[in-house]
Amino acid sequence: MANIADISTPAPEPEPHETSAQEHTDEIGSWDDIFRFEDDLVPDWSTGSDSWEGSDCEDGSDKGGEKQNTDKIRMFKLQKILDQLDIFYQQKKQNVLQAREELKAFQLHVTNLEELRDKIEVDMERERQSENSVALFRLRAQHKRICAELQVEEDLGAHLAMVLKEHELELCQVEVELGRFSSLRQELELEEKNIHSQDKMKQKLRLQREKDVIKERRHKAQHDKIEYNKTLQLELDVQRKQRQQALASHRKAAVYLKQTLQRMKQKEAEAEEKKKELIKKKQTAVMTLKASFAASQETMCSRKQRQKAYEQKQREREQNLRESLEAKGLNSTELIHQQRLQERFNKKIAEFEETQRVGQMEIVAKLLLEQNMKERHRKSPVMSHERKLDEKLQENFMSPSAHTKREERHAISSSRASCGRSRSVGDSEVSSSLDSVELKWGERGETEDEDEGEMSLAQPEFTGFWEHKHRDYKATSDENIQLETFYTTIKTDVNKSLVSKLAKKTVKSRESKGPPFISKPEVILFKDCDVGNIYKKKVMLTNVTYMTNYCKLLGVSQNLKDYVSVSFEPPGPMSAGMACELEVIFRPLLDVDLDGMIHFQSATGPFSVSIKCSKKKCEVVVDQWLVDFGSHVVGQNVSRVITLTNRGALGTRYMLTPITNGPLEQSFTTLISGKTSSAEMPSVNVENTAEIPSGTKNTGDVAHMDLKQGVSPVSSRGPDELLMADSGLVDTTVEQQSSFEPTEFSIGAAYVGDVGPFMSVKLPIIFTPTIPGEAKLDFQITFSQPSCQRIMVSVCGVAESAPVWVTKPNIDLRICMYDRLYQDSIEVQSRASTALRLTFKVCKEMRNHMSILPKTGFIQAKSSFSAQLKFLPRESLYADAKSFFNKDTGVLEVPLAVQVADQVKPVLFTVHAVVTSSDLRFDHTEVDFGHCSIYESAQIAVRLTNCSLLPQEFGFVGNPKFIDIQPNDGFGTLLPSQCMDIYLIFSPSKAGEYNFTLTCKTSINRDFLISCHATAVQPSLKLSDSLVEFGGTAVGDRATAVLYVENISAGPEAAARLFTFSVPENSDITITPASGRVLPGQKSLVQVTFSPTLSDDVINAEALRWKEEFHTDTSNCQHTEPDAKSKLETHLLSLKDHGNKVMPANGSPFHSPSPADIQASSTEYLAVKASLLRSFTERHVRYIISCFISSSDIIRETSEEPRYSPHQTLYLELHCPAIRPALLLITDSGHNTVHFNQVSVGQKVLKKCVIQNISSETVKLTSSLLDVTGPFSVLNAMRPIAPEDTHMILIAFTPSLAKKYCETLEVSCSQMSLELTLCGEAVNPIITCSNEGHIHFDYVPVNESASQVFRLQNMSSLDVQFSVLLEGQTERMLALMDSTVHLGTQNYSGMSVFRVSPSGGAITSAGALDITVTFHPDHESLHYRDVLTVQLMNKQTVCALELRGSSCRHNMFVCGGDPVDVCSESLIPSHIYTSGTMKHEDSKRLLLTLRSEYQEGRAILATRRLHVGCIYNTKPTTKKTVEFTWENISPVEQLGFKVAPMQGSVDAGHRCPITISWMPPSGLAPSSVVQACALLTVRGDETEVYRVTLMAHTDTNTTT
Repeated sequence: MANIADISTPAPEPEPHETSAQEHTDEIGSWDDIFRFEDDLVPDWSTGSDSWEGSDCEDGSDKGGEKQNTDKIRMFKLQKILDQLDIFYQQKKQNVLQAREELKAFQLHVTNLEELRDKIEVDMERERQSENSVALFRLRAQHKRICAELQVEEDLGAHLAMVLKEHELELCQVEVELGRFSSLRQELELEEKNIHSQDKMKQKLRLQREKDVIKERRHKAQHDKIEYNKTLQLELDVQRKQRQQALASHRKAAVYLKQTLQRMKQKEAEAEEKKKELIKKKQTAVMTLKASFAASQETMCSRKQRQKAYEQKQREREQNLRESLEAKGLNSTELIHQQRLQERFNKKIAEFEETQRVGQMEIVAKLLLEQNMKERHRKSPVMSHERKLDEKLQENFMSPSAHTKREERHAISSSRASCGRSRSVGDSEVSSSLDSVELKWGERGETEDEDEGEMSLAQPEFTGFWEHKHRDYKATSDENIQLETFYTTIKTDVNKSLVSKLAKKTVKSRESKGPPFISKPEVILFKDCDVGNIYKKKVMLTNVTYMTNYCKLLGVSQNLKDYVSVSFEPPGPMSAGMACELEVIFRPLLDVDLDGMIHFQSATGPFSVSIKCSKKKCEVVVDQWLVDFGSHVVGQNVSRVITLTNRGALGTRYMLTPITNGPLEQSFTTLISGKTSSAEMPSVNVENTAEIPSGTKNTGDVAHMDLKQGVSPVSSRGPDELLMADSGLVDTTVEQQSSFEPTEFSIGAAYVGDVGPFMSVKLPIIFTPTIPGEAKLDFQITFSQPSCQRIMVSVCGVAESAPVWVTKPNIDLRICMYDRLYQDSIEVQSRASTALRLTFKVCKEMRNHMSILPKTGFIQAKSSFSAQLKFLPRESLYADAKSFFNKDTGVLEVPLAVQVADQVKPVLFTVHAVVTSSDLRFDHTEVDFGHCSIYESAQIAVRLTNCSLLPQEFGFVGNPKFIDIQPNDGFGTLLPSQCMDIYLIFSPSKAGEYNFTLTCKTSINRDFLISCHATAVQPSLKLSDSLVEFGGTAVGDRATAVLYVENISAGPEAAARLFTFSVPENSDITITPASGRVLPGQKSLVQVTFSPTLSDDVINAEALRWKEEFHTDTSNCQHTEPDAKSKLETHLLSLKDHGNKVMPANGSPFHSPSPADIQASSTEYLAVKASLLRSFTERHVRYIISCFISSSDIIRETSEEPRYSPHQTLYLELHCPAIRPALLLITDSGHNTVHFNQVSVGQKVLKKCVIQNISSETVKLTSSLLDVTGPFSVLNAMRPIAPEDTHMILIAFTPSLAKKYCETLEVSCSQMSLELTLCGEAVNPIITCSNEGHIHFDYVPVNESASQVFRLQNMSSLDVQFSVLLEGQTERMLALMDSTVHLGTQNYSGMSVFRVSPSGGAITSAGALDITVTFHPDHESLHYRDVLTVQLMNKQTVCALELRGSSCRHNMFVCGGDPVDVCSESLIPSHIYTSGTMKHEDSKRLLLTLRSEYQEGRAILATRRLHVGCIYNTKPTTKKTVEFTWENISPVEQLGFKVAPMQGSVDAGHRCPITISWMPPSGLAPSSVVQACALLTVRGDETEVYRVTLMAHTDTNTTT
C-alpha cells in the first residue's frame, strides 16, 4: 500500500494510449474515491454491528425496530459500495486486457519492421556487390528511416510495458481489497437473511393482531345490538307515556280555549264601538275643516281688497313724486326706477336672510331629532317596532311644514326669475347698474362666507343651485345615502367578474389617446394673491384610460417648489373613470406671477397639470368700445353711460379725456405722479359703489368743464376722494379745460375718479346734436397703474330733424323659449305741435312669430305713445326668418319700423332676443333594472340634461310604490346646460315582471317619459342574518360572528347550491369559509371575523402632519423665547435628525414630503403608529358584502367550474366599531412578529418582548400554551400590569432540527388579546474545505519551516464559529498512558511539529478564511504524521486532514525504492526496537525490487526509478548543487541491470530521476531471483554513500 499514491499519480507527459485507457476509469470514480468510501464505511460497520447486538439484548421492540431500520440503511449503503468495488475491479481487468492487446499489436509491428530491415540489409549487400550507387543510397535512406522507427518503437514498447505493469499492479491491489471485503460480504449476506426472517416474523405478528381485532369487533357489535334493543324498548315506553300526557293536556286546553274565545268576542265588540266613535270624530274634523276653508276664503278676499287699496295709494304716491321731480327739473322716470330697484334689492336680502334662518332651524331640528333617536335607541333597543311607528308619525307631522318650506323656496327662486325678466325691460344704463350691484353683492356674500369659515381660502371652482338642493336633501334624508351606497356595492360586486374578464379585450381594442388622467379644473388658477396668505384649492384627477391605472406624484416645477406644495395620498390602482382628490396649497412669498406644472407618473406614462398663480392686478374693461347714440332730433339732449369695470383686485385712478395733445393730458400725468399712493385702494362694500347718474349734481366742491360752451360737469368727488386728491391740481386742470374746442359730445360728472377692486363706475357721455348729420369723437381712459393700458372709446351719433322717435331703439327681450309668449312695450315720443298718425310695421318673415298692438295709432302733440310688442317664437323660426335668426347661437335680431304720417323716412328700431328650447333630455329613455332580489334594491342612474339656456324646474309625478327617485324625491332645478344624475331605486316586494313608465314634468307643464322594465327574483339561498353588528373591538384584536347560509329551495327542482362571499380588498373583514355548498333544506355555518387595524394612509398622513408641525414650530422658535416651545417638539425629538436631512443646504423654504417618502419600517412610521394607537378614538365602519349563488349544482353538471347567477346575489351588512387597545407592544418598534432569524441547530437564543398597559385600569395578563415539543418557550410568568406600566416576556428559541419554525403566542387580558408571531429558522452550518484528504511536506531542512494554506468557505447564510484541533496535542497524554496509541514522529523538544494559525474564530456568511499549516521539524525523520480536525460549535466535524512530513539534515536526499526500516506507524510495539540494538552504519541502504513478466514467450523489461533531490536552503554556506555518481556498476550490468544516468548534478529545489531497468538474461531459470549491489555516492554539503540492493525476479503466472 505504500506505492498506491505513486501509481495513481499521472505521468508528467501522458501518451495517447494512456489517455484512452483512463477514459472509462474516470466515469466510475478514482481509486482514492473508492478507498475513501471504504475508510468511511468500515469503522461505522463494525461499530454498528456491535451496537445492533447490544440493542437486541437490552432494548425493547420499539428500539429494536429503529435499529432494524438503521441496519437496512447501512446494508444498502454497504451493498452499494461493494457493487462499485466490483465494477471497479472489472474496469481494471478490462484495462489490463486492453494494454496487453496494445502491446501485442506493438510487438507484431516491431517484428514487421525488423523483417523489413533485414530485407533491406540483404538488398543493400546485393546492390553493393553490383555497385549500384543510386539504389544503394535509396536503400540506405530506407534503412536509416526504419532504424529510427525501430528506435522510437522501442521507447514506445518500454512505455506500454510499464503501463501494462501498472494496470496489473492496480488489478492486484483491487483483488487484495476484494479479499479484505470477503468477510464483510459474508456478514452482509448473513444480515440480509436475518432481516428477511425478521420481516416474516413481523408479518405473522401483524396477521395475528388483525385477527384479534376482528374478533373484538364482532364481540363489540353483538354488545351494541343488545344495547340498541334495550334503548328502543325504553323509547317506546317514553312515547306511550307522552301520548297519555298529551290527551290529558288536550282536555285541559279545551276548557281554556272556550274562555279565550269569549274574551276575543268581547274585545271585538269594544273595537267596533271605538271605530264608530272614531268615524264620528273624523266627520266632525271634516266639518271643522270646511268651516276653516270658508273663513280663509273670506280672509283672502279681504286681504286682496286691502292689497288693491295699497297699490292704488302707491300709484298715487308715485304720481305725486313724479310730478314733484319734474317740477324740479329732474328725470323722474330714472329716479323712480332706481328707487324700485333698491326696494326689490332690499326685499331680496330680507328673503334670503329669512330662507337662511328657516334652513338653519330645520337643520337644528333634525339634528336634535337624530340625537334623541340615537339616545332612545341606546336606552331601549327592544322597542324597535314602536320606534318605527313614532318615526312615521313624526314624518307625517313634519311633512306639511317641509312642503310649505319647499314652496317658499320655489317662490323665492321664481321671484328672482321674475326680477331678472323685469330688469330686461329697463334700458342699458339701468341693467348695467343692476349688474354692478349684483356683482358687488356676490363679492360681499363671498367675503362673509370666508369670515364665517375662519378665513379658509379653499373654495370650490363654481357653485350652483344643485349644491343647495343637495344640502337640503342630505339634511333631510339619510336613507337615500344608504341606498345609494347599497346599490353601488351591488353593482360593483355583481359586475366584478365580468369586468375582470373583459378588461383585457377592452384595453387591446380601445387605446386611449392623450393624458391618462384629466384634472378638474384643467388649470389650477390662484388669482389675486397677497403675499403672506395661504391659498388652497382641491383638484379631482379622473382616470380617462380604458384600463386600471395608478397615479403617483413626482413633484412640481422648479420655479414653484418654494411657493406651491401638494397634499396627495396615492389611491392605489384606479379603475377607468375613477377619480381621486388632491389639495394644492399656494404660499406667495413674492408679488410676482408664477406659471408651472405639477408632474405625475402613471402606468401609461407621465402627465402634468398646469398651475397658474397671479398677483393682484388691475384689469379694467368697459362694457362697450363704441357708443352709438343713434339718430336724434336736433336740439335733443341724449345721455349714454359707459360702465368702467375693474375685474382685478387692485384699484386704480382713472381719467376720461378726448384724444388731444392739449394741457389736459399733461395735467393728469402730473396728478398721477404726485399721488401714486391713491392707486392702491382697499376693497369696498356695496354701499361704496360709485353710481353717478347723468342728471344729478353734488353739493360739495365740484369742478365743471364744458367742452362745448363750458357748462358740462367735470368731476364729482366725495369727502374721501377730496382727501386723496390735491385741490390745487384740480383747479389747474379746470382752468386748462376751458381752452378746448367745443364739440357736440360732452363728458359727465365722472371725469376723474378712483375705481376700486371689483368695482364699476358709470361714465356718462352726453350727445347734444346741433346740426343734422353724423358726429364722431374718440375718447381715451388713462390709468395711474403702469400695467393698465389706455382704453379707446369711440362715440358717434346722427342728428335728425324728425319730430318722432323711439325711446328705446334697441329692445332686448333677453332669453326666450319656443312656444312661450313674451311681451314688451314700445314707447314713441313726439315733439311736434300737432297729432301724428303712427303705423307699426313687422317684416313678412316674422309675422307668424311677432306682432305689435295696436298696429295704428295717433300720437298727440308733445306727448308719447305706447304699443305692445308680442313675441311667440315657434319651431319654424329658422325656416321662416333665416336672415334674422342664427340657429347655432340662437340670436335673433329683427329690424322694425314706425311709419309716421307726412314723413318719408320711418323711425327704425331693432328687437333683440336669444331663442332657446325648453327640452329636458335623458341619456337613455328606456331603463332595464335587470334581475333584482326581493330582499334587496336595485339602483340605476339616469342623467338628465337641460338643453335650454334658462333654469328649469322639474319633478317626477305619479310614481309607483316600488320606485323611489332621488335626490330630493325626484324634484329639483336645472341650470342652463346642466346635467344631473337621477337615481331610480327599484325595491320589489314579490317576484315577477315589472313594466312601468315614469313621468318627468317641468314648470311649463311639459312631460318627458322613461320606460322601465325589471324582473324580481327570489334567491334559492337565504342568510340567517343580513345584518351583523360587532361589539367594540380593539385595534389589533379580532371579533367573530357566526351566521348560517340556508338552502330554502323545495320541490322537485330543489338542488344543492354553491355560494361565494366577495370580501373587499384591504378591509378588516375575513369570512370563513368564503365558498361552500348547501344541500336543500340544510344550513352551512359561516364565520365572520373583524380584525381592525390602522391603515398605512392614515399613518403616513399623520407622519406628514408631525413633520410639518415640527418644522413650523422650529421656524417660530427662532423668533421667540426658548421657553415658548410647543408640545409637538417634545413628541418629535426622534424625528429631529431626519428633519434636518430634509431641509436643503441653501436654507430654502420647507417642502412638504409626499406619503411615499414614509417607509413602513422607519422610526417615524412606527412612532406615529404607536401615537395613533394611544389616541385612537372609537371608529364605526360599515361594509356590505356580496354573496354570489350558483345557478346549479356543480356535482350534477358536466362543467368543472360553477356558474354563479348574478340575479340571485345576497348581501350581508356589517357594522364594525373599533376601539382603542388596552395593550401596546413597544419592543421592536411595535412589530407583532418576533424574528429569531437564523440559528444553528442546538443553539439557544433569547428574545425580550415588552408590553405596556395604555388603558386606565389594571389588567391581568394570561398567555396561550405553546407546543411542548416545539423550540419556543416562555421563561417567565404573566403578572398584572398597572396603567402605563410595562411587563417583559422572555422567550427562548432552541431548535433541534434544521427547518423553519413559526408559532403564535396569545397574550390576553379582559379587554383584548395581543397576538405575537414567533418565527425562527434553524440551519445546519455548511463549511467546505479547499483541501481534501491530506497535506504533505516533502524533505524540509531540520529547524526550518514550510507552510501550506487551505481555505474554509462558509456556504450557509449565518456566521459560523469553528475551532481547529490537532490530534497530536489532544492525544499526547493518552500516548503516555497507552503504548499502543500511535501519534507519528514528533519533535524531540516536545513542541508540536505541526502548527495551525488561526486555531479558531468565526467565518462570516458567504465568507472564507485561510488556515495556515506550518511544518517545523527539529530532527531528521521521514515519518512525521498528525491529523488536523476542523470542528464547529455544535461538535460537528467539517473535515479531517492527514498531515505528513519528512525532513533531512543535509541539502540532498534520495527517495524511491522499497522500505527497509520499520516506520513509526507500524503495529509492532516500539519497545521491541530500541536504539541500543541498532548498529551504526556509515552507508545507507536502498532496496529496489524489479519484476519481469513473460508475454508471448518473451520477457518484458522491468523498470524502477530513484530520485536524487537538492533542497533549497536559505543558509549562505550551504552548497547550492548536488552531484551523484554510481560506483561498482559493472557486476550489476552483467546480471542484466542498466542504470541511466550514471552521474549527474541537481540544482537547488529540483529532483533528478534515475531509471534502473532489468532484462532477464538468457538462460535464466524461471522463478529465480537475481540480486546485485551498487553504491550511489551523493555529494552536497556532505557526502553520503547509499548501498542500493537490486533484486529482480520473473513472474511465471502471467498469461501469454
